[in-house]
Amino acid sequence: MPTTGGFQIAIDGSPVPEDVSVLLVSAYVDTNLRVPDSFVLRFRDPDRTVVSKTGVTIGAKLTITIVTDSHPEPERLVAGEVTALEAEHEATGTFTILRGYDQAHRLFRGRHTESFTQATASDAATAVARRAGLAPGRITPSPTVFDHISQCAETDWEFLDRLGRDIGFETTVRDDELNFGPPERASTAPDGKAKNPLVLRFGEDLVRLRSVLTAAGQVARVEARGWDVNTKRPIVGTADAGTLSAEIPGTTPADLAAAVGNPTFTGVAPAHRTQPEADSAAKAIAERIGGTFAEVEGVARGNPKVRANACVSLQDLGAPFDGKFRLTTARHRYDPTTGYTTTFTASGRHDRGLLGLVGGDAVAGAGHGVVVAQVTDVNDPTGSGRVKLKFPWLSDDYVSDWARTLQPGAGLARGTMLLPEVGDEVLVAFEQDTTERPYVLGGLYNGVDTPPTEGIPVVDSGSGEINRRSFVSRLGHRIDLHDAKGRTEGISVGTAQRTCFLDLDAVGTTVTVHSDGTVTVAGAKGVTVDAGTSPLTLKGHTVSVQATNGVTVAGGTGAVSVDTKGRVDLRGSQVAMRANATLDVQAGGPCTVKGLPIKLN
Repeated sequence: MPTTGGFQIAIDGSPVPEDVSVLLVSAYVDTNLRVPDSFVLRFRDPDRTVVSKTGVTIGAKLTITIVTDSHPEPERLVAGEVTALEAEHEATGTFTILRGYDQAHRLFRGRHTESFTQATASDAATAVARRAGLAPGRITPSPTVFDHISQCAETDWEFLDRLGRDIGFETTVRDDELNFGPPERASTAPDGKAKNPLVLRFGEDLVRLRSVLTAAGQVARVEARGWDVNTKRPIVGTADAGTLSAEIPGTTPADLAAAVGNPTFTGVAPAHRTQPEADSAAKAIAERIGGTFAEVEGVARGNPKVRANACVSLQDLGAPFDGKFRLTTARHRYDPTTGYTTTFTASGRHDRGLLGLVGGDAVAGAGHGVVVAQVTDVNDPTGSGRVKLKFPWLSDDYVSDWARTLQPGAGLARGTMLLPEVGDEVLVAFEQDTTERPYVLGGLYNGVDTPPTEGIPVVDSGSGEINRRSFVSRLGHRIDLHDAKGRTEGISVGTAQRTCFLDLDAVGTTVTVHSDGTVTVAGAKGVTVDAGTSPLTLKGHTVSVQATNGVTVAGGTGAVSVDTKGRVDLRGSQVAMRANATLDVQAGGPCTVKGLPIKLN
């Protein structure tokens, strides 16, 4: 027989008038781990006075408690806010309907963008609770301190749910308090032999029940992989099959996985950056998968203790179905005809409801977004600049097909040709999310492969402007563009160790060409060196000027001076000395003039 009793309703702290209570046609309260708890109250309202007599408005505080023959003490089912008022006029009469949610619905409203630095997931949960007007309740400290946590255009619930998925935490709201922590353990349910409202026996407490044990999707082991930017090494977190959401004697997720070949599940999203992150993620994935090995759907005689997140013991079902379960959903329904019943499900972390089916968790595959990779081969047989890649965060063995590389200005016989080296870390995108078509977007620095530091500081410590842009080859040959305004401006081109270099100094307006060896300047149609109105200086241990068809030295209107502390030789098959005015020949010692003959005019 149905459980008798009724829902007791209070609005803004005041009980609903008796003449309104008797108009209640049906009522239900839904509790759910994945969405806010909700309520629906349906009143027959021929005179259309329910709203005026109760004073109910959108946003009014509403509580529902239940008293039954088996639970004589009032038990609160929900405390929430009215979010909708409805009126129905139909052949069977006029009805007024009140709908609402508990305070968790505030976490679903509005999208927020915020960042948290040097914070744990629990720190972020505490901040979100306060922002949403909820008191921080049971918030379990999470171990990993993140440099940066981003909430980008997400609802608070989406944000906390995403954080929780990665570390195995769940978000719940109870009594206007936000809780964030590990899921309740099914093992905490009372012993099956105890006299306890959370021990449900078939034939006594249970009206209907469907129980399933399945090996579908079960694995023996979980890997969560990532990439450590500081060490340039893959990260692998592992966890064995298991779950906290159900405990069935003699049957575990590992047992069912063994029956179908002990497969391993590899999780690659999101991108884990530290070993603790990967370890936590592996345990969380193992819980999500293991939690699906047992599923229960049932209807019990009305029981206010049976609610989402409660741990119950189901008995007298027969082996292998007796066990302990953490409930995912529970609906408390009351109407005068059928009385008070409670419908419940236990399905692990997976949402079996309509919302979960049509908008459930999206699992990102390896081909979504951009990812990091390492180059394994650059010997493209077509000479097109393609490379092969491995993805350490995905697998130790997988190697891609030839991947095209992004080259600025690429076209017919033109553009850059800047290929990564084998072992370099690169950023990769996939054409239409297809892993068979990777594209290399560029190289990445990391904790091992660090940027070149030779030269002036890249970033100005005062203004924050970029002082230097550089291109450096594998052996250290480089081109530097200097933009330290007023200090170091210009372009420098040099070989490794600067054995040869060309410096264009924009501050001093000088050009410096240097070689530890020789410098050759050649021009098929001539070479001109022009110093303008300034001096031109040629220096060397010895200076040799050679020509195949004559040498001309012209001094313009100035003097031409040849000066040395050594000997001056003028030789030629014919030597002519002419002066348009005077010619002065002097010697500090003897002066010898020879010729055959000597002619003096």
